[in-house]
Amino acid sequence: MSTSEYGPQNAYQHPDQQPVTMGQLRWYMEGMRHARLATVFGILAIVSLGILFGPLAISRSKKAEAFGVPAAEGRVLGWVGIGLFIMWVVFFIAYLALIVTLIGSLPNSGVTGA
Repeated sequence: MSTSEYGPQNAYQHPDQQPVTMGQLRWYMEGMRHARLATVFGILAIVSLGILFGPLAISRSKKAEAFGVPAAEGRVLGWVGIGLFIMWVVFFIAYLALIVTLIGSLPNSGVTGA
């Protein structure tokens, strides 16, 4: 085992690499936490309430990228969840309109005139 002037922990370090400080590691880990939450919120946006979890996923991915950690999957999943929620609402309104139209077109067979 070779040693350098800084001790055995840095003996095999490449000369171009700078050692990582605890502050840099905390910064990166905080960014990774936001990226992970963005992905979780994005998945929840797709399988449940997209209007609630979609914006959370998008904001967490922006926070992760502010920390220098890429989080595109969280942003994409968030937008997909919002889009699916909007499509579900449009289809639900169209379904209700169809039901109301069908009920309105039924003959009034049980009504007696007085």
